[in-house]
Amino acid sequence: MDNHSGTSLPRLVSEFYGRLHRSVFRSLGAPIFDLAQQYGDRYLQDFESHLELVCAAFPDKPWPDWAVQGYINLNKAILQEEMHFRQTGEYAAKPEDLERVTEAVYDNEEVMNRFYLIGLYGTYFLWPHHYRILEFFRRSFLQEGPAPRHLMEWGVGHGLLALEALRQWPAARATLVDLSKFSLAFAARLLDAAGVGQRCESRQGDVLRLEPLPPAERIICSELLEHVPDPDRLLEQLRGALAPGGIAYLTGAINAAQPDHVFLFTSDEQLLRMIEAHGFTIRAHLTACHPNRQAERNPPAVVAMVVEGGA
Repeated sequence: MDNHSGTSLPRLVSEFYGRLHRSVFRSLGAPIFDLAQQYGDRYLQDFESHLELVCAAFPDKPWPDWAVQGYINLNKAILQEEMHFRQTGEYAAKPEDLERVTEAVYDNEEVMNRFYLIGLYGTYFLWPHHYRILEFFRRSFLQEGPAPRHLMEWGVGHGLLALEALRQWPAARATLVDLSKFSLAFAARLLDAAGVGQRCESRQGDVLRLEPLPPAERIICSELLEHVPDPDRLLEQLRGALAPGGIAYLTGAINAAQPDHVFLFTSDEQLLRMIEAHGFTIRAHLTACHPNRQAERNPPAVVAMVVEGGA
């Protein structure tokens, strides 16, 4: 157990925090206590259960070093991109650079397996605004409307959201799509460890170039709009892939430089207008920013949306 300001941490959270605190990036662990104060034991047990799952899915990875160092390296990569963005007002990668980004990130085993995927997974429990978005996803998408028979996730990445959906809807089957074979492999190990992998089918490739996918009552399209050169085209395809009356969960990053972000959204209004222009009805939305960044001019933020509008 660790104790900070009267907060007692569960075993794996304590081990993660202790390893992070012993690094030169110890300040990255402070949000654990802020989130524990805000959400109480529910947050700590939530984080603990996901760390248990990570350990079960990846017994070959040294615990906690792999998870902690992955999280540190992801934050370092983002900081480097943010410095460029603050100086130029532009992302280092542009829409025309997707092929280069794919080679440097999504097809790069060293990047994906060493820090990208496990680091992003960690942000959902270590960045206050990401945990807030995860709670929004659970409340406004998973707990609203009828349970689907078929769901899809475009850009499954680490698999956290697919996992949450399959746990919520035990009769549903899922089609998981990603450009990176390393993402699909990471997500498969996680979902298998959770006992839901047998309900999943994986397809590797660009979702805009794959053969037509079967319509789904639910589609998750999180952290993807800013990764594609033409989000309008993605949204049009998404609308066509939703079954009539279907519901989708979308997120978009605003002024948030990262190595693989190629499309710059500069405001939540810009993104919301784009969504509506494609015929979607926005049922709920949330714009979230890290509390330490809110006072900045044009701070990085994420817009999460639950929308409907099938073909």
